[in-house]
Amino acid sequence: MRKSTKVSMGALAAAAALVCTGGAARAANSSLSQPSTELVMPFDATSGKASYAIVSNLSASSPGGGAKVTTHWIFWGEDCNELADYSVCLTERDTIVVDPTNMTTVDENNNATGPTINLSGKRGLITVTAYETDSKCRPFNQTGEVLSREGIVGTFTVADTETGYSFGNDAYGLNTDASGYSVEFPDHPTTGSGRYVLQTLNPNTLDASFVVLAHLEIVGRVAEPKDENADYLAAFYDNLEVQTSLPNVELDCLEFRRFAGSDTSLIPDYATPNSSGILALTPDTASDNNDFVYAVVGEAVGIFGASSSAKIQLD
Repeated sequence: MRKSTKVSMGALAAAAALVCTGGAARAANSSLSQPSTELVMPFDATSGKASYAIVSNLSASSPGGGAKVTTHWIFWGEDCNELADYSVCLTERDTIVVDPTNMTTVDENNNATGPTINLSGKRGLITVTAYETDSKCRPFNQTGEVLSREGIVGTFTVADTETGYSFGNDAYGLNTDASGYSVEFPDHPTTGSGRYVLQTLNPNTLDASFVVLAHLEIVGRVAEPKDENADYLAAFYDNLEVQTSLPNVELDCLEFRRFAGSDTSLIPDYATPNSSGILALTPDTASDNNDFVYAVVGEAVGIFGASSSAKIQLD
């Protein structure tokens, strides 16, 4: 069994720095590449699946604690219930690799300090938030809970150990608003306006697909899954721009779906197109700037795999 592994970035620091735009640039309020305050990514530790999450502190520090921050990890189930909640200290240029089936609190000296957490059989969403800390790098709730801006980056991988496919992508990063008090979502579609867009290869040729949809909201100062139904009008546009209307997608907290090939697929068998294209989701229920959809896709055809995040089209 693999343990949560903490490593010094060393040579990885130079590679990780390539995702940044430079020390003088300020990150946008959301990013897949620039350092952020809060990271969002999926995990799957159900039968036949394996996951790892990687988080690095590229530049975050704390006025009262020096070159380190406390990261608050929360694992959320598909029903929005909290499955695990613990802290990991990350010194500057530090990295941690987390296995959801074997996790624990980690202090500033890379020591595991709490009981082991095992989420075998579970899947859901991970949120990782960076907080300023003190010289001892105590847990976030003991040091004032001041958000740390533009410090951490992350990636994830989800593997199907039975078929041999795996999908990985960057964690979705959120930064604080102008006041620094809470994270904020980027501009995004609201009711009847704009859409979230998922790209796919020809659904008839997919050997595997992995679609995660998460309904998020800002609670207090950070983002977390929202346990409330939201409906989205769905349509597929093939590579000749032909539109096929699809059943509405009802998103309640968190959904693990496939593009095609099963009863719960986003594209039902009777409507499966025979080309690559885009699947568009347009909000059909009341939504505002406190609602946001995080979506990530993984798909494979033979030995070729790809992963992408939802694109946003605004009217």
